[in-house]
Amino acid sequence: MKNLLIIFLSIILFSCSDEKSNYPWSDMSYEEAINLNTDKIIFLDFYTDNWGACKRLEVETLNDPKILELSEKYLIPIKLDAWYDSTGQQLFSDFNGYAIPLLIFLNGKGEELDRVVGYRDVEDFLEILNNVLNNQDTFMSLSKKYYDGDNDPDLIDKLSLKSDERLDDSLSTELYQKVLNKDIVFNSDVYERALYFFAKKDLKNDNPSSIKTFIGNYTNYPESKKLGPAYMDLIRYWSTKKDTVQEVSTYVEMINNFINSDIIPSKNKPSFLNSYAWRMSELNQNLEDALAKSNLSIKLIDSLSLELESSKPMFLDTKAEILWKMNKVEEAITVINNAIELDSESQYYKDQKLKFINSKKGK
Repeated sequence: MKNLLIIFLSIILFSCSDEKSNYPWSDMSYEEAINLNTDKIIFLDFYTDNWGACKRLEVETLNDPKILELSEKYLIPIKLDAWYDSTGQQLFSDFNGYAIPLLIFLNGKGEELDRVVGYRDVEDFLEILNNVLNNQDTFMSLSKKYYDGDNDPDLIDKLSLKSDERLDDSLSTELYQKVLNKDIVFNSDVYERALYFFAKKDLKNDNPSSIKTFIGNYTNYPESKKLGPAYMDLIRYWSTKKDTVQEVSTYVEMINNFINSDIIPSKNKPSFLNSYAWRMSELNQNLEDALAKSNLSIKLIDSLSLELESSKPMFLDTKAEILWKMNKVEEAITVINNAIELDSESQYYKDQKLKFINSKKGK
C-alpha cells in the first residue's frame, strides 16, 4: 500500500481504527479548542486510516490506564485525519508535518509546547506527556533556555533533535554549526546528526555528492542512526528527478547492505522489505526480487506473531500488486482475497480485487 512518506526505521504498518480504543477523544474542532483559551493542554493526533503506527499507538499506548487518567485530567485530545480530511490536511501542512502519526501538544494560546513524530510505546509516551505537563525537556522549554544563553552540550543535543522533528532549518543550522565548530565537546551521535544535516541540506540544493560521501563513510558502522535516512533521502532525490536507474540502484544497494544488518531491528524489517517491494511494483522494476522480498516480509510477520499481526493485510496487498504487475492475475486475486479475509472492512482491498478482476476482462 502506498506510503504517505517512507520514514526509515520509524514506521511500522498497521491499519488505523478506533477498534478496542477507550481513549477520550474530544468532539471539539481545533478552532474551538483554541478559542477556549483553556488551561488544559491541546493534544493533536494527526493520523489516517490504513496507516501503520496509528492503530498501534491508539490501542496499545493511549489505552494505558495511566495515560488515560492523565489525558482525561489535563488534555483536550483531538484526532485529525491528515490524509482524507481537508481540515486535517491543511493543519498537517500548517504544522509542517511530514509523517504520521504526528502528535502535537499546544498550550491554550495555541503555542506549540512539543511534538512527537511516529509511534511511541507506553513508557516513552508517558515520559513525553509528563515532560509536557511539567514543562521539562520540551521544545518550548529547551529553546527558551538556549535563547537565554545556555550552550550546554546536553541542551543543544536535545534541542537539535526537537528542531529536526519540526523541520526548523534555521535553528538546526545554527545548532549543528556549533557542533561542527568543535568549540564544545559533543558525543559521536551528535556529530553524525550534524554531518547528516548538512549533507541533506546540500541534497536539497541539488548536490547529491555530500550525501553519497556520508553514506560511504558510515556504511561500515552498524551503530549509525542516520545511514538509513541518508539512503532514503537519496532514493527520494532520484525519484523526484525521475531517474529510475539511480533510484532502483540506490534502493537495491541499501537492501543488500541492510537486510542482514543489525541497523534495522527485527520488528522493523518486514516494513523495510515491504516498502522496497511496493516501490518496485510502482516502478515496474525488479519484480522477481520484489516478490521475493514481499514473501520474506510476510514470513517475518508470521514469525513475529501477534506483534505485527494487524499489518499482514497490507503486506499481502503488496504481494498481490506485484503478482498483478507480473500478469499473474489469478494468484493476485487469491492473495488479495486473503487480505480481505483478514480485514473485511477495508474498501481499498476490495477495490484492489475489482481492479484485478477487471484487468482479466480487458477493462
